Amino acid sequence: MVGHISGTMGTVALSPLGGTGVALFLFLSGFGLNESWKRHGASRYWNKKIKRVFIPYFIVISILAIVRGRMSPYEYLLDICGIKTSYWYIGYLLRWYLIFWLTSRFTFRYRMRIMALCALGFLFMLPNIEAEQSFSFIAGVWTGTSTDRVCRITAKQMAAVGFAAFLLGTIFLAIKQLPSIRIHVDDYVYNIVQLFIKLPYAVALMSIVWIFPIIQQSRFLLFAGAVSYELYLVHMPFYGMVNGNLYIAILLIASSLCVAKLFNMLNAKIAKFDISGYMKRA
Repeated sequence: MVGHISGTMGTVALSPLGGTGVALFLFLSGFGLNESWKRHGASRYWNKKIKRVFIPYFIVISILAIVRGRMSPYEYLLDICGIKTSYWYIGYLLRWYLIFWLTSRFTFRYRMRIMALCALGFLFMLPNIEAEQSFSFIAGVWTGTSTDRVCRITAKQMAAVGFAAFLLGTIFLAIKQLPSIRIHVDDYVYNIVQLFIKLPYAVALMSIVWIFPIIQQSRFLLFAGAVSYELYLVHMPFYGMVNGNLYIAILLIASSLCVAKLFNMLNAKIAKFDISGYMKRA
């Protein structure tokens, strides 16, 4: 959210924050899905995704469609299905959910290879903002396949990993500024450079939290983490209104946090509803 808002205030100093946050979210999504698959397999896979991801998204899109009143039924259908939406991340996440489910269910032995091929395809075929995240989700899944080894990593080893990741991201951030790279802003060369900024920075951020457990006890970070998805949904349509005004930026952040908390409470109740059970009874 800070990355989005700062971009409207005439500065690019904080612009890596947005992409780093997305990379972090995708990495943790891949890791969490893999852990869940180990325990439960395909059981209730889509039931959970519909309740936690797509129903909240459906609610927001429906409210925006009513308030704005300029969306045709066809556009609305494409929007709620994540096919053509201003919330690009939702459509992108849906692709990875499908790929993960299909490969885990039917080609488990080769799923990492297939997902890697899909990631390469995304890198070369999708728009910049999606292409630069091509390997974030699969990196989380791959880490999840080696959980036992990851859990044995010492703080010293994690510090080395975090420093190397930060250094790699910073080097590519500097490379990104070169005119010879900037001219490739619309092709895969630029996307590759961006990829080596966002994912390494996300890894560096995770390593800091690993090394300093006290950070995990921060009430604000725990709160922000709990409502992170709702926060993304509620601030996205409005951050462009900041337009360089600091007071509006502060108001947007404060109001987004409040609305996200209320929305999260609603979604917690929705999550308790058994969709599959209801469909069977129907």
